[in-house]
Amino acid sequence: MSQPLSSGLTLLSASTIVDVLYPHLSVKDILNVSKACRATRLAVNAWLPSAYSINKHLEPFFGDLKNTLRFRSIQAETGTLISGSQALQFFDRAHYLDSDLDLYVSCRHTLTVGVFLLSIGYQFEPTARQLASPQGSNCREHLEEVSSRTESVRRGSLFVDDYYEWAFIEEVYTFAKQHTTYGSQVKIQIIAVDPLSSPLACILHFHSTLVMNFITHDRAYSLFPCTTFLGRVGITLGRSGDLESLRKAYAKYIGRNFRISATPIPPMNLPSPIKFGIRWIGDRQTWTIELDTTDVAISDEIKRNYEMLGRPPIMLNGFTLENSWMNGATDTNPSEWHYTQGNHLLSFETVQSPILRQPLILPAHKPPEEIDDHSDRRWTSYPLAYNFVKLQEKFEVAKFEIPDLTLRTVRPELLPGWQYWDLEALRLVQEDIKNH
Repeated sequence: MSQPLSSGLTLLSASTIVDVLYPHLSVKDILNVSKACRATRLAVNAWLPSAYSINKHLEPFFGDLKNTLRFRSIQAETGTLISGSQALQFFDRAHYLDSDLDLYVSCRHTLTVGVFLLSIGYQFEPTARQLASPQGSNCREHLEEVSSRTESVRRGSLFVDDYYEWAFIEEVYTFAKQHTTYGSQVKIQIIAVDPLSSPLACILHFHSTLVMNFITHDRAYSLFPCTTFLGRVGITLGRSGDLESLRKAYAKYIGRNFRISATPIPPMNLPSPIKFGIRWIGDRQTWTIELDTTDVAISDEIKRNYEMLGRPPIMLNGFTLENSWMNGATDTNPSEWHYTQGNHLLSFETVQSPILRQPLILPAHKPPEEIDDHSDRRWTSYPLAYNFVKLQEKFEVAKFEIPDLTLRTVRPELLPGWQYWDLEALRLVQEDIKNH
């Protein structure tokens, strides 16, 4: 038999009080209230949609509700992720002056997103390097060129005139326009992702846990909410400041009342420690906010995928947080072995194929001791999904008599009759998870 609520908890969960009281609470207070009991958790969850309106958050960049919904519809179709300062502000219910909107876009969709920005009045602001390229100041030519890439031309290099260090980032394009109400300039950056990677992989390569937050068309995810919003601290996952770009990033967030831990030791006053081991997007350690999708155009295919998987496909992606081990089959943050000592190691396994619209980003597992890291045969803890993808890829190539060279130079969707198998691969990931 359930115990009756105390008068204090009854007050905190009463609908007439919630709308008046909750807007004045900090994120830390809201999270603590939600943990008090089931009634307060339900009250907080019921209040969140009005407190976290993504349409209101994005309208300063898109001008009005109509264009905001157009963008979110494109976001649904292309898998574009909002991250960086705007995602952090959204969760924190804060406003940072002169903060850009960062859009992490799959390489092949760069043209679609860029053309939309141009259609609503944004102007392309090329960097010195982009001006010196064959495309010069012609925005559409830049977008068409990067959208046609099937392999990275940036991997392993730094952007000499851009803020970003390479981390699955192919190109960065800046767009600006005058805000119609306030007269100030607003900026949107398209971060085009390595053609063989995904927007999520970029986010998992960020400098610290502080900015590992992102927004899809229907949900917002904070991967480390406890350290970020309760501890107000970011745990570094890479070099602690030997790059000028990292020092600038750290200084920016320190100026916004966050602390940056130069070592992987979280603050001691957190209600729960950082969870090491396997993490999935949207798991119990993730703060997930469901967004209002009224009037967002979502294709029947996307709806069917949600229904078949029982969740958004991105929730079948994840990573592993460990202290030291890595092997050759994983992508890691930090990505260079010589500075991982003393830092948390975030690792994931990438399953990439031309039969997948998006690569699978999966938690890495330590291989059994009898497995040789230098073996020609790749060890994976997702054998059903991995073997299906590789066999189906061979079948598709043989069926269409496509030379391997073609797949390295032409995007598969441009080939007549090419089929994608993302849903089937993700369902096998679910089976692999059950078998662990």
